[in-house]
Amino acid sequence: MGYLSFRFLTEDIKISPKRFTAVTFITAGILSWLFLIVAYFDELFMSLTGDPFWGNIGEPLFFGFAAFFAIIGSIISEKVDRRKFLWLWITMGILTTASLAIFQGIIFTLLSTVLLGISLGLGFPSCAALIADCTVVEERARVAGTIILETFIMVSLALIGISLLNFGLIGVILFLIVLRATSYLALGLDFCAREKEKQKSWRFIFSNRDFVFYLFPWIMFNVASGLVAFAFSALPLTPDYQWALTIGSPVRFLGTAIFGLASGVVADRFGRKQPIIIGLVLLGVGFAFLGLATSPLSVLIYQMFSGIAWGGLMAIYLAVLGDLAVAGSKEKFYALGTVTPLIIYMSLASIPELSGVSAPANFISPILSIILFLSVIPVLYASETLPESKMRERRFRKHIREVGKIVSESTKAD
Repeated sequence: MGYLSFRFLTEDIKISPKRFTAVTFITAGILSWLFLIVAYFDELFMSLTGDPFWGNIGEPLFFGFAAFFAIIGSIISEKVDRRKFLWLWITMGILTTASLAIFQGIIFTLLSTVLLGISLGLGFPSCAALIADCTVVEERARVAGTIILETFIMVSLALIGISLLNFGLIGVILFLIVLRATSYLALGLDFCAREKEKQKSWRFIFSNRDFVFYLFPWIMFNVASGLVAFAFSALPLTPDYQWALTIGSPVRFLGTAIFGLASGVVADRFGRKQPIIIGLVLLGVGFAFLGLATSPLSVLIYQMFSGIAWGGLMAIYLAVLGDLAVAGSKEKFYALGTVTPLIIYMSLASIPELSGVSAPANFISPILSIILFLSVIPVLYASETLPESKMRERRFRKHIREVGKIVSESTKAD
């Protein structure tokens, strides 16, 4: 009975358990490290510099260098041994994170921020490309969904641990190191070999019609999500709103974790386009709730919809980029398709705090909803990346199982 309950996860899975663990842990380790840094960025800089202004400067530096070195890393990683490259990259991230506990002062803190950005971007395209190299198309979205589930379980456990231990700055740094170090577990397991092909040019990648059609909505989703920070910065600092924001964070994480996996299951069964459209529409609905009647309840509802949409789209795009990527340049597809949109989101989200500019939710939310609904159009024109033949095969096997079950029950009855 237990096996049957999880057949939707294991059906047609061809990746070995060792490779599955390697692919999911190495990516979840870096993503959980990233989201925990984002959650504590202001507190870290306040502790290290004593001035929130430098935190506002440090955040764009962090994401800017991450984006730039993701491009550099996607070129380098295709020419070197992947396992050695990833080992050095993880080690660099751990040492740079640990340096936050040793060095203080404005200059050292800003230098550490630059190095943290480099340690995020440099190896992430190679890390994410494992999803494409180690999976087949009909299982790829479920593997990606598992990565999102693992990521937010790890982030949640870290947040709980930091709260319970109450070690302050040292506790945050310690958990960041632990999260980043979990990626080491993957390096001792079975890695799939990279396909040896001639590298494709950036022009070749941008000339891929479907890549552009899929990338544009993902970028607009990140733009819209980043701009909502302007509306949040205009919220009154009353206890009711503080309660909604405090409760909203775990609700958002829960939605992201659960619907990341759920979206992966749906995408491997019915194709990638439907979950993308659903995710865009759900975030648009969340914006509409936020703008129609701004209240603590609408803030909470928005965060719920936002978590569901983020979980779904992160999982789908980790899979879609692998579907579209070509041998020899998969790292470039992931550099453009994962790091760049995420950097856009994080950078836009930091502007209100940096500039002090805000906008009421009833003004900005309709604009953001329109952006998202229009972003659905390119998805409609994009080709489905899960082949129709794979969907037909699955339906056929399901039909055969159902017929076999009926025959078996009839035999027993006789």
